[in-house]
Amino acid sequence: MRYPILKIYTEKIVENGQILIKECAKNGISLWAVTKGMSAHPEIALAFKKAGFQILADSRISNIVKMKEAGIESEYALIRIPMPSEIEDTVRFCDYSLVSELESILEMSSTCDRLKKEHKIVFMIDMGDLREGFWPTELDRTYEKLKDISPYLKISGVGANFACASGALPGRENLTRLLEYRKEMEYKLNRPIDLVSGGGTCSLVQMIKGNLPEGINSLRLGESILLGTDSSEKFTLTMLSQNTMEIVAELCEVRVKPTLPIGEIGMDFSGNVPIFHDRGNRLRGVLAIGKQDIRIEGLVPLDEGVEVITASSDHLLVDLEDCPKKYYAGDKLRFRPDYPAMLSASTSSYVHKIFS
Repeated sequence: MRYPILKIYTEKIVENGQILIKECAKNGISLWAVTKGMSAHPEIALAFKKAGFQILADSRISNIVKMKEAGIESEYALIRIPMPSEIEDTVRFCDYSLVSELESILEMSSTCDRLKKEHKIVFMIDMGDLREGFWPTELDRTYEKLKDISPYLKISGVGANFACASGALPGRENLTRLLEYRKEMEYKLNRPIDLVSGGGTCSLVQMIKGNLPEGINSLRLGESILLGTDSSEKFTLTMLSQNTMEIVAELCEVRVKPTLPIGEIGMDFSGNVPIFHDRGNRLRGVLAIGKQDIRIEGLVPLDEGVEVITASSDHLLVDLEDCPKKYYAGDKLRFRPDYPAMLSASTSSYVHKIFS
């Protein structure tokens, strides 16, 4: 077996997805299953389809092509706003896309005409996270230019993003404004706008808390399905499983050493000056996994008594002094990843993936 390993329990992910579909349907909400957190591995896409998701969403066209080439039949949505250079591929390979640039929409309209292919867009409005989206003061003059787009290009909905770039959270007030923009757009364009995409897992948390206004009818979920958590508020979704995956790494050294480095302290691998406290001599282990493989800060030890100390590009240092079990080189330690750790591990070619 080649280590480190990212071990994924797909049936638990299927169960999470089924629960979310059922609970959101009670609130009139349909779901897009976001595959990017696991780099669109076909096994994850198949688990999402088995759960019952009709639309798979990803931030990269190459991932969507990968799933299509794996024979996974689905509608596909591009959830990173398309670069001007990938407009044609967006229309060719995706059924939906999120858009926030007028020129891109107009180019998409021309491309749909040329290819005689229907494509659906979700018109993104920046509700405060300051990532993608039309700014509200731009909307009136933008609507005027959308009246003559191709009949092949369908304005399927309006949407917003939260808690990604700036940490701005969704709430009743800003989501109600999004619903008002939808009404305004329907009036100005004289056409129905069916979809109101109210964000991701952080908006799911607002639904659970009873803060999601009626009319938000679509969410884009990834972390909640994959991990049963929401990182924006460190919220655990108790109705879901959090034991969906783990990182397994091998100890390549176990030895008693001082806890305080010797000599003058400079910057570490990441450009930071580390701070250590003298706890005397303690048993520590060196694991063959590092910052090139995974976001170390997102690892939670699953073995009793293990404490993460620090890491370099290729090594993770752990304190083993308080472990009830005696560890030796060659033994394995397990960790639960958070969303950024899962994302980095799924992307790394050095981390072996096992689906069960």
